[in-house]
Amino acid sequence: MNKEQIEAIENARRRGLILQNLKQKYPDGVDFIVLQKALEIQGHSLSKRELAALIEYLNGGEYVCVTYSQKYILVVTLTKKGIDLLDKSISDVGVLVD
Repeated sequence: MNKEQIEAIENARRRGLILQNLKQKYPDGVDFIVLQKALEIQGHSLSKRELAALIEYLNGGEYVCVTYSQKYILVVTLTKKGIDLLDKSISDVGVLVD
C-alpha cells in the first residue's frame, strides 16, 4: 500500500467520523469549530482547511448541509442521505462507516 492509498483511507475514515459526530446532534447542526475539536478528541487533529475539504466532499454527496458565513463554513448538519449512509442502506467508497 502506498502513501496515497493510506491517505485516501484516512480521509474516508475521517468523513465517516464527521457523519457519526453530526448524528449525535441530529436534526440540529454542529458548529465547525466544535466539530473540529470533537475530531481532535477522537485522535484526528485537522487544520481548518483539511476539515473544510472533508466537509465539502460530504456536501457534494448531499450527506450534509452546510451553512456559510461569507465564504467560511459556520454550521454543518446531517441530511437524510447522510443518515442513510450511516445506516448502510447506501454506500460511498469515499466514506468509511462502522
